[in-house]
Amino acid sequence: MTTTTDDIGVWNNLGTIQTVKKQWIKFPVTATGANSTLRASFICNDWNKLSSYVLIRPRYNTANSDQTGNAVRLYPATTPVIVELPIPLDLQERSVYFRDFEVYKVGRRRSRLVGVTPDANLQIKLEELWG
Repeated sequence: MTTTTDDIGVWNNLGTIQTVKKQWIKFPVTATGANSTLRASFICNDWNKLSSYVLIRPRYNTANSDQTGNAVRLYPATTPVIVELPIPLDLQERSVYFRDFEVYKVGRRRSRLVGVTPDANLQIKLEELWG
């Protein structure tokens, strides 16, 4: 697992993915810390054409179950976005700390335009704060 250190702390890189409209995409690395703070960095080929936002949600996998947490809406920005997605206390009491994250790209509707609204390619790098 790749890490980055800055004045906030140590960040574990959970990977970078290409978003796809109307499809949940899982980040390649599982989050292993119990910290609820995440940092999303957005990479876009044309910020002026971007007409979408993303939903991010945790997914808790155990040996016998698979559940998803509530999704949070994130608006892409040129600077990293900090988001807090805590692990529910009941799961922490049962030692469920590992979780995956998934992203879903949602296109914004523009009622004045007829036809398909153009949208730019969007990638997201997700990091988990440690310590």
